[in-house]
Amino acid sequence: MRNFLDGAASFCAALLTLLICGIPAWFTVQAVRTEAAPVWAYVAAGFLAVIGIILTLAFARKGLAGIAPTRQRRR
Repeated sequence: MRNFLDGAASFCAALLTLLICGIPAWFTVQAVRTEAAPVWAYVAAGFLAVIGIILTLAFARKGLAGIAPTRQRRR
């Protein structure tokens, strides 16, 4: 049961990470498209999106393995 809850916590962390990194990156791209932000802001949005994807995949992998988000191994 503990591994299931740890995995669920990791999936929640993955979803939260996706939201925290994805929403600002999406709004930055929209701002550049409407010319409210300079074109170089695509670089910042790209870095934020890449970091978000990497962290989301890491938390999802931990979720599948039943590992808590703050741990490296199962309890």
